[in-house]
Amino acid sequence: MKDVVILIPCYNPSKKLLQLVSELIENDFSKIIVVNDGSNRNLNIFEKLKEYKNIDVLEYKENIGKGYALKYGINYYLENLKQEYKGIVTVDADLQHTFPDIINISLKLLGNQDSLILGRRNFNMKKVPLSNKIGNKITSVIFSFLYGTKVHDTQTGLRGIPNRYLNLSLEAKGKKFEYEMNMLIKFSKEKINILEVPISTVYYKKSESKFNKVTDSIMIYQALFTEYIKYGLTSFFAAIIDIIIFTFFVNTFNTIDNNLTIVIGTVLARVVSGFVNFNLTKYLVFKTHDKSENMLGKFYLHTACNMIVSALLVMLAHNLLPMIHESYFKMVVDTLIYLVGYKIQKKYVFKA
Repeated sequence: MKDVVILIPCYNPSKKLLQLVSELIENDFSKIIVVNDGSNRNLNIFEKLKEYKNIDVLEYKENIGKGYALKYGINYYLENLKQEYKGIVTVDADLQHTFPDIINISLKLLGNQDSLILGRRNFNMKKVPLSNKIGNKITSVIFSFLYGTKVHDTQTGLRGIPNRYLNLSLEAKGKKFEYEMNMLIKFSKEKINILEVPISTVYYKKSESKFNKVTDSIMIYQALFTEYIKYGLTSFFAAIIDIIIFTFFVNTFNTIDNNLTIVIGTVLARVVSGFVNFNLTKYLVFKTHDKSENMLGKFYLHTACNMIVSALLVMLAHNLLPMIHESYFKMVVDTLIYLVGYKIQKKYVFKA
């Protein structure tokens, strides 16, 4: 494995780290980068690692997080080692990744230089904690819905990254465990192929993981939903404008035929709020730089379809329950349309 560099981020590692690097060297890995993420215990382990000529130990004093450590190691690789090797395989320090799996991921990396390689654990095994099973399945489904890429193991630490995608990896935000989620989002948005390779599922009774199930999970889901939250906020802002204009119109022209008022009010409100929504969505949510003319046409076509559906459903509901004001029906209907609209805009309008 002389063409692959192993990158190991670690914080307060146990002696398992020494066992890991020893096995890697025995399996002919010629270069290993170990990043000491501000450890304050077991520092003698790093001193022992420095005795190996093919291990580069990178250190800084403050504990910042796994994501920062990974990017620190990638930066070092790009500045000093890129010309000699074909990519990096990231490995956790606690022996959660078996040596046959590390070798297999390395081979897949060498044979698939156009893909991000992920080690995929089997969460259906009995030994996997129930919380891990449920959490992973939920995250996988959400990721697939939001970003259109099926990834079964979004938090795997065993990853193969070819040289051509290392700079892209550095563009992903995050300093802690959320970085690995942001990396997947970044690759998915850039339409990079993600290749999942089955690996062993290892869980120890006494885990050495530094992952906090509450705070780190919140940060991961925040990263996962960042784009959708922005979409929701921009849509909500546009919806406020929409409902204000609609309500003002139907209340002002309530002497006109009721159905006609609903139709005209819907169109007028949606044209104004749609233009606001288009610009906010383009520049703040999907951050695309394609020509606005083409997108604006698609956006208003999408908006027109929404208007027709919204008007018809509001008319139907109001005719069935005339004692309820039209605006209440409109809020419910437009919420349902909004939930579907994210996927339509992302895939067909902004092509993000």
